[in-house]
Amino acid sequence: MEKKIKILVLISVLLIILGPILGLFMNKITLVDQSFTISATSDDDIQNATAYDFTLSKGQKIVIEFSVSTENVTADLIILGKATYDQEYESSTAPGSITGEKYFIYSQFAFGQPPSNQASSDDIRSISNEGYWYIEFAGEVSGLYLRSVPGDYVVIVSGTNSGGPNIFFDLVIKIDGPGDIVETLLILIGVGALVAIMILGTVGYLKKTGRGLL
Repeated sequence: MEKKIKILVLISVLLIILGPILGLFMNKITLVDQSFTISATSDDDIQNATAYDFTLSKGQKIVIEFSVSTENVTADLIILGKATYDQEYESSTAPGSITGEKYFIYSQFAFGQPPSNQASSDDIRSISNEGYWYIEFAGEVSGLYLRSVPGDYVVIVSGTNSGGPNIFFDLVIKIDGPGDIVETLLILIGVGALVAIMILGTVGYLKKTGRGLL
């Protein structure tokens, strides 16, 4: 019996320790992390642009890392609601002439400072000549704050190349994961198990000594 209790205590302690670790790893889920090559005609027709669909739940946001490391290339990133994207796609609209883009928060990276210290809001980000943007989006923007609007959205990247026929860029998209829930759940289970073990141990000891609970 004592051996079983020791094993249960060990498992409970491990759950309490693993909760924050697993929560950290599951805090963000990577949806996209790759380099893209698209035609320079993407600037004239949304059907030739890169598009990635995603869905936001209440209180959820995405983080985008958008960069270009090739000379002569300029790439543009916008975010549309899925319904707007479908409509513009059927019409082969040029990305630059689309209305209804969603606003997001963007910033450049600065050592020792959080992105919020360099933040601004916009509905389009252009990048060129080894540039980089860090973007956060939750549906809408109020000033420099994200406002959660659940729904289906599309990230679209198009561009131009003054020295060739193709656009090259890197795109990383991460979405909020269940990290906080997992961390809280494991800690609660671990602590709850420890409390239950303590109660059972106390009851067992009292019965063994014949003292009872009262």
